[in-house]
Amino acid sequence: METKVGTGYSVKTNSFESGVECVSRALQKGSVTKPDLVMVFCGRKHNPKEFLDGVNSAAKGAMVTGGTSFGIITNEFLGYEGYESAAAVFQSDQIKFGIFLQGDLDKDEYSAGKILAEKIKNKMPGEYSMILLYDSVKSNVPPRLNFGTPLSKGLEEVLIPFPNCAGAGLLNDALFTMPCYQFHNDKVIGKNVIAITFSGRHSFNTSIIHGCKPSSSYKTLTKVEGPVIYEIDNRPALEVIDEMLGENHGLNWKDFAFYITLGLNLGKKFEEFDDNNYANRLVLAVDEEKKALIMFEPDLKTGDEVQLMRRSVDLDYVSAGMDEIIKRVEKPLFLFYIDCAGRAKPFSGGLFEEAEEVQKKAGGIPFLGIYSGVELAKIRGHLQPLDWTGVVTILGE
Repeated sequence: METKVGTGYSVKTNSFESGVECVSRALQKGSVTKPDLVMVFCGRKHNPKEFLDGVNSAAKGAMVTGGTSFGIITNEFLGYEGYESAAAVFQSDQIKFGIFLQGDLDKDEYSAGKILAEKIKNKMPGEYSMILLYDSVKSNVPPRLNFGTPLSKGLEEVLIPFPNCAGAGLLNDALFTMPCYQFHNDKVIGKNVIAITFSGRHSFNTSIIHGCKPSSSYKTLTKVEGPVIYEIDNRPALEVIDEMLGENHGLNWKDFAFYITLGLNLGKKFEEFDDNNYANRLVLAVDEEKKALIMFEPDLKTGDEVQLMRRSVDLDYVSAGMDEIIKRVEKPLFLFYIDCAGRAKPFSGGLFEEAEEVQKKAGGIPFLGIYSGVELAKIRGHLQPLDWTGVVTILGE
């Protein structure tokens, strides 16, 4: 039997019916009769338990995983109004699928990563690839995040060599003010990291579609504590960023949240710009009293040299990136797109939806995309949390 994959979506407002419809459509489109795995995502306006009940009523006993998402993308649809849902269904005798999960992510991301890695290592002795889905929200009142950096470190310390991997920090709303929900078979869970593994006869190709370019010289971080940057070049961070933006930029300091992005060049300092060498870090919030930046991730440290990054999503660049990864895959089965929620048109300030170019290039490949809080991909051999990126993964046979 060949491997079969189908994707489907729903915009029904009834949560149970939405779960039924998105899975049923995916089964029909993929001609899948007995699915092994179902990946599902739903918007913030749905009741997650009722939605999952609907999913399982249509999933025919398959393993189920996924969670909530700010928005979804499929071959035919893109939306983030809150009632969207989408499913991908898989059936194969060539590829084996597995689901591993570890809770207590909100207590210690590093430990959760290590424990999850041990579970995977004990069950997956051969070659495999994986998709990671972790709960981005440590606390929604006030908004606090689970960090991908220590999670990645814990995983990498155990899984040697580290497998091909892509991942997403799941979120419910773009400002992290709502709790995030995850799905594991018939249970609604949270504060977990989930690994979906693929082994057997398969290929797993990942590419990063960046959206930022340097717009400044290198600046040195001179006082950093965890995710908080207090000083840049021995001056208050907010004052330095204010000057770097130039006169008449029109922003208040509070506007820097979800707008200012700093880039860390992991390549050589004065080489020609290569976006594949950059880990970009988005500002989550500001502390006006202390004139500090609060970042999405805590990996920037005192002594790091960073650049102010300019957001620039070029459709020609997106198109070329899609052409390049599709050419790598002899028999593409499924395209999974993890897109930063900030790149959606209402937040990017752009005139177009860059994900529509991904849709177009996907063509007839079964396609499912989600809008994420953080994206994970390998850069220079190491798993890195990313901001303001799109991560494309193509599963092939």
